[in-house]
Amino acid sequence: MASGPAMDLSSFTDLMTCILGVLVLIILLTGIDASQITVLVATPKEMQGDDKSPVFFECRHNQLFHISIDELKKVCDAKTEELKDKVNGDESEFLKQASQTMLELNGQKLDYTYALMGKYVLLPIPDAEGYTLESQLKETADMWFGSRLANIDPDTQFICFLVRPDSYRVFQRARNMAWIRNINVACELQDERNPIMIGPGGERMYMQ
Repeated sequence: MASGPAMDLSSFTDLMTCILGVLVLIILLTGIDASQITVLVATPKEMQGDDKSPVFFECRHNQLFHISIDELKKVCDAKTEELKDKVNGDESEFLKQASQTMLELNGQKLDYTYALMGKYVLLPIPDAEGYTLESQLKETADMWFGSRLANIDPDTQFICFLVRPDSYRVFQRARNMAWIRNINVACELQDERNPIMIGPGGERMYMQ
């Protein structure tokens, strides 16, 4: 009985070799990218009630920056009165002036237009100087961070730390000091330069 023509598998073999080579390349590139990424793992967070109000601190350049909502509101209210007097009641001119206004406060640039809508959008000022918390053991109640901790009521307030990738150490020191004083803490990891947004529509925060 005559056998049929032999099947040529060279094309199939070449195709499988190419696919295997591509898979190996993808695995190598993925491994290289993963080795270059700084991974920050958030500590476990548990849900708490909604009866406490947040006090915000940004951790940037391994320093602390206090973000006071009361101060932001006062600065925005003062700018609103200034612009109203400047435009003499002209609403279109007021909106034009508002869209061109950026405010600076405590190492942050504040987008005034968003503030008018009740949302604070803060951009970090690159060369701003914050507070260097060198030792949690030496920080007393009359020093910068210690005095702010002393003014926080653990029963009605908690601290939300907004942590940049270069500032995990100062966050740990500040968080330990808050825990010693029985102050609840929330942590939100931020990119290196992305804006901080505080106000309606934000994500729910959880305290540790």
